[in-house]
Amino acid sequence: MARIPCDEHRDDVTALLAGRFREQLRDLDHTLRGRVLAQDARARINVPAWSNAQMDGFAVRTADLSATGRTRLPVGDPIPAGAAPGELPGGSARPIMTGAPLPHGADAVVPIEETAERSFDLAAVTVEPTDASPGRFVRATGSDTSAGDVIARLGDVLTPARIGHMISCGIAQVAVRERPRVLVISTGSEITAPGQPLPDGGVYDANGPAVAGALEDAGADVVDVLRVGDAPGALSAAIRAALRTATQRREPIDLVVSSGGVSAGAYEPVRQAAAQDGVQLVFPKVAIQPGGPQGIGTIDGVAWVALPGNPVSALLSVELFLRPALGAAPRLTVRAPLRLEADEPSPGHLEQYRRAWLLPSGEARLAGGPSSHLLGALAQANALVRIPVGVERLCDGDTVDVILLQ
Repeated sequence: MARIPCDEHRDDVTALLAGRFREQLRDLDHTLRGRVLAQDARARINVPAWSNAQMDGFAVRTADLSATGRTRLPVGDPIPAGAAPGELPGGSARPIMTGAPLPHGADAVVPIEETAERSFDLAAVTVEPTDASPGRFVRATGSDTSAGDVIARLGDVLTPARIGHMISCGIAQVAVRERPRVLVISTGSEITAPGQPLPDGGVYDANGPAVAGALEDAGADVVDVLRVGDAPGALSAAIRAALRTATQRREPIDLVVSSGGVSAGAYEPVRQAAAQDGVQLVFPKVAIQPGGPQGIGTIDGVAWVALPGNPVSALLSVELFLRPALGAAPRLTVRAPLRLEADEPSPGHLEQYRRAWLLPSGEARLAGGPSSHLLGALAQANALVRIPVGVERLCDGDTVDVILLQ
């Protein structure tokens, strides 16, 4: 079976989840940080809403200023921030504070540092501006954002800066996508719950909690973490029971994410489930290392993404395929020189991801080997090094893409 490119599978997962999540109208505040917009947002007002002072000083008409650079002007009422601006009579100046609206008729602010007296408590002031141009130290109406501008788009993640900007533009409520509700399942008869005695041949369920945590970090609500053995029919029965319970609680599950059971062995419960009525799954082989075996489809109409069973493969699959599909903010990627003690091979026909440390020096060092069971190396790493298709050897000093995980 021919392998498909990593980007193609990412697009398929995104398409599977598109349109499946509900929307809700929410008051715009800090609690929406990390939520995903469900529709475009437009500025309701200009920002600034009025021209205002950029400096503490005196509002003036530049036409009143002497060509010699020194002008004596009578002083009117002060304008603090938040006050109605009123008028500036010709041939006068008014004290004005930073952020206060410019009075009608004024077209510049002379900073208090450019006055002879350097005081606001005056009947008259001597201004000595170094520049008498109109607009000096004035924040013009709409110079940040104009009313009607699209300031955030459907699918954007609400960051603190974006929340602040939207509020400054007069937006009080926004439509956001509800956090998708996800059922997480670890498959395999060898899986043992944490805290239980480990039987011969058993392994503790690292995948369930780790995948659930990664999905929560990507913006999902994990409703349950199940463990299901290899008995035929047990997996689909467990999923359907969870779907029924969630629906009865009026909290329907949007997505099932399983790990394990997608390879070519004799005991592959996800592949066995694919043969049952109501289950539609395909199993693409993705041109990636680790994490090549994948599954994607539905069960009774609910989206199902099936991940490989090795823990690094499962977590990398969440990172590369599910995070973008769930609308999580993209990770920061930088270019950095690679520091190696010896050359490292890479499968040229695959897109490889290696665990790594990005050091304070700006260099990247690999953490552990490429094997997909080496979870300890991923736990210590703060980055992933992406090695594109076509590269067969990594050498000391190569410049690589480094995806920051922390």
